[in-house]
Amino acid sequence: MDLRIQKTYRSLLTAFTKLLEKYRYEDVSVAMLCEEAMIRRTTFYKHFADKSEFFSFFVDSLRIELVKYGEARAEELRLAKGESAEDDPLVVNVEEGIAILRALVDFLLEHAQLVDNILDSSMSGMMLLMIEDRVAEILRERYHDHSKARGEDPLAFASASEFAAGGIVRLFGKWWMRGHDPETEDDLVNTAETMVLRVLSR
Repeated sequence: MDLRIQKTYRSLLTAFTKLLEKYRYEDVSVAMLCEEAMIRRTTFYKHFADKSEFFSFFVDSLRIELVKYGEARAEELRLAKGESAEDDPLVVNVEEGIAILRALVDFLLEHAQLVDNILDSSMSGMMLLMIEDRVAEILRERYHDHSKARGEDPLAFASASEFAAGGIVRLFGKWWMRGHDPETEDDLVNTAETMVLRVLSR
C-alpha cells in the first residue's frame, strides 16, 4: 500500500477514535472526522462511500490488530516454553484465542467512553452487528483448518462461527453493563474462550 494512503488511514483511525470518545456515532460527521484527521473531504470520499463504510473499516482494522497481537503473544508463550509451532490442524491454539480476547478487553477498558458512546448511540444495533461480523471472521480464520481437517460442512462451520461470535458480543456486553470490573477480566476471557471451544472444536 502507498505510504501516503497508509498515513491517511492512520490519521483517520486515530481521529475517529478520539471523536467517538467525545460523541455518539450519529453526532460525528465526515466533516468533523476530516478536520480532526487534517485531511480533505475529497480525500476521504476517494476511499470511503460514507461514514458507515468507514466504521466498517475502523472495526476491521481493529480485528487485524487483535489477531496480530494474539498470534505474536501465542508465539512468545511457545518460545518461553521451548515449544515449536503446532502444525496439527486438529490442535486448537488456546493461548492465541485467550490473547486475542484479552487484547479486546484491554482495548475496551482503555477506551471506555468510546464503548459507552457506541452503546448509547441510536445506531448501536447496526454497529454491534458489524462488530459481531468481525468477531465471526476472527473465529473463521482461527478454526478454518481445524474445521476442514475434521471434514465439517462449510455452511455448518460458518453458522457455528456466527453463533459463537454472537455469544461473545452478548457476553462482553453484559460484562460491560454490569460495571466492567477489571478484576473480573480473567473470568470473562476464560468463559468466552471455553464457549468458543465448545462450539467450534467439539
